[in-house]
Amino acid sequence: MIMKKQKKQANATKSLPSWDLSLAFYSGLNDPKIEEDLKRLAKLCKEGAIYCDSIKELAPYELSILLRKYEEAVELERKLSYFAFLYSDTHKTNEEASQFQSKINEEVSKSLENFAFLRFELNELSEEKKLEFISHPKLQRWMHWLNNVFVGSMSITEGAAYIINKKSVVSSSWDRLYNETCAGLKFRFKNKMLNEAEIRALLTNKSAEIRRAALNEMNRVYKENERIFTMCLNMILKDKSNDDELYNMSEPVTDSLYSNNICKEDLLAMATEVTDSYIPVSHRFYKLMAKLMNKEHIGYEDRRYNPIEIDSKKISWDECVKQVLEAYEKFSPEYMFYAKEIIDAGIIDVPPREGKTSGAYCIRGLYPYILLNFTGDPSDANTFAHELGHGVHHILSAQIGVLNDATPTSLSEVASEFAENLLFQQQLAKVENNKERLSLLISHVQGMISSIHRQIAIYKFEERAHRERKKGELSTARLNQIWREEISRCMGFDVGEEAEYMWMGISHIFSMPYYVYSYSFAGLIVNNLVEAYKHWNDNGELQILENFDDLYLDMLSNTGVEDFVSLLEPFDIDAEDPEFWANGISVITKYIDEIEKLAKQEGLL
Repeated sequence: MIMKKQKKQANATKSLPSWDLSLAFYSGLNDPKIEEDLKRLAKLCKEGAIYCDSIKELAPYELSILLRKYEEAVELERKLSYFAFLYSDTHKTNEEASQFQSKINEEVSKSLENFAFLRFELNELSEEKKLEFISHPKLQRWMHWLNNVFVGSMSITEGAAYIINKKSVVSSSWDRLYNETCAGLKFRFKNKMLNEAEIRALLTNKSAEIRRAALNEMNRVYKENERIFTMCLNMILKDKSNDDELYNMSEPVTDSLYSNNICKEDLLAMATEVTDSYIPVSHRFYKLMAKLMNKEHIGYEDRRYNPIEIDSKKISWDECVKQVLEAYEKFSPEYMFYAKEIIDAGIIDVPPREGKTSGAYCIRGLYPYILLNFTGDPSDANTFAHELGHGVHHILSAQIGVLNDATPTSLSEVASEFAENLLFQQQLAKVENNKERLSLLISHVQGMISSIHRQIAIYKFEERAHRERKKGELSTARLNQIWREEISRCMGFDVGEEAEYMWMGISHIFSMPYYVYSYSFAGLIVNNLVEAYKHWNDNGELQILENFDDLYLDMLSNTGVEDFVSLLEPFDIDAEDPEFWANGISVITKYIDEIEKLAKQEGLL
């Protein structure tokens, strides 16, 4: 269970809670335990290196000794790296923090070089030796990890693995430069200087003038920094291309497919289904929004604006926490229990502030630290539900051990998007009139299209950028053009020059290439789960799947050891059905149908 440390919760007008990194990591950059752990890591790795070139001769008990050392080394590596990462993300303008993160990454990488042989030699074993290892009682603790190594390893030489590990610290510097640049950006708005999180919040403002001014200012600042952002992306693309060559991969997306434990056919089927639904879903929805705004078509800056005005006053942090926990508890008291443990543990950093990275995330592990940029906007509750869903998932999946938990990003996002849906369903149940319901449905569909259709558009941008980079560096103008084409294709109209630079604010394409399609993948899986949970039978009766909450918690506990097809079987969902992805998209269509119906009833269309 997560360690307890009660934190005083505050509303939006008072100081908001910040995380305490000493609970799971260190008290600060000068904590003597850091050097102790670095020395312990180096010692473990040197002890592991003794086994190099001898794996095929080891007895099962000897391999178990080696894997214990390796597992402890990985745990220490995560502790050191996560601390450096989390500290840096709240001190982006602090040179000491940046240097510290670089130092930790370099020393950790140097130590782990000693284990570069392990996966390679295990994969090279005879089938008889693999069977001996994977079936021996001494090695059952690592059975799932061993199985992944034996069955799913990519073709790579030991020398190539060494090179990739050796240059990883330098490679990550481009992402670091990108993030530090973003953290230092200042946006001028009405004689105030805003950070990236604050200027983004204005894109949902009820004033069209403010939304347009915010977009123009973001575009201006990104343009001012175009040389840095374009260089960072070009170098990241080139570095990945080099890795792909060392891994003998034919396509840029291959390593992502491997890590997500899905085949290319699944990705193509999903992406094709989404792009084929641009016209009947995203185009239709944005045209509907334009009618509600009395426009010919919406602008890029309008895509998250809700034209149905209801009371959208700021919410306090207390109210945000209350909303999310109530939604979780209604679904499952056990699910809520894990969530409350996280909230009470002092491992959430809530407020936006100078030097803090924008956006929100949750790191995986038994202590799932969560970063937010809470501004009191009602949509912040959705963000919190999303990240807290990650947190609960990490607690459950971490129980199988650091090596065995090979949860792919596509399944990680299932946990977060399902959690968002729980909050939506509770909010929907509390609406008092058609106008409130209409507004809530619009916000929900905006989120679904953003996480499914828009993410595929970004994936298409990535695909084109990675392929074209093989022929040489891409100019800012070319990247702008590709971005504009793909986003316009998704939205159904030309987003214009004022949105050309917005790719520079998509952090995932810099830090985690080919991550974005995971949101689409997960969103459609969640839609199928939601339909399985509550659906209307042929007699018009609402059916709720018995023990769905227990089945769901079991699923979250096993995402590191099973693929998405087998995980969905207990819910009577056939993920290999050709209609599986279309069924997920049909959920969005139903909501758009209801939006259109309610808007007509209210005389808005």
